[in-house]
Amino acid sequence: AGAPRMHAGGWAGIKPDEVPAILQRGERVLSRREAAGYGQGQSSAPNVNVTIMARDAESFRQSRTQVAADIARAVSLGRRGM
Repeated sequence: AGAPRMHAGGWAGIKPDEVPAILQRGERVLSRREAAGYGQGQSSAPNVNVTIMARDAESFRQSRTQVAADIARAVSLGRRGM
């Protein structure tokens, strides 16, 4: 008596708002909330402030390439959620 009626079509065992999916390893399905925010770009990215303390301006100038590389690496890791 409580069996689902499939006269209008659909997939047995799947609710009307569900769809089957086959994913490859490493792929994932987004939740509705994640999908709604997908593609928001930089507007959804958090602001990050970096404070650099140096003895003097010259010591900072000498290390700015390394500082920039360290910040770029941190941003890259953050984007990957690490």
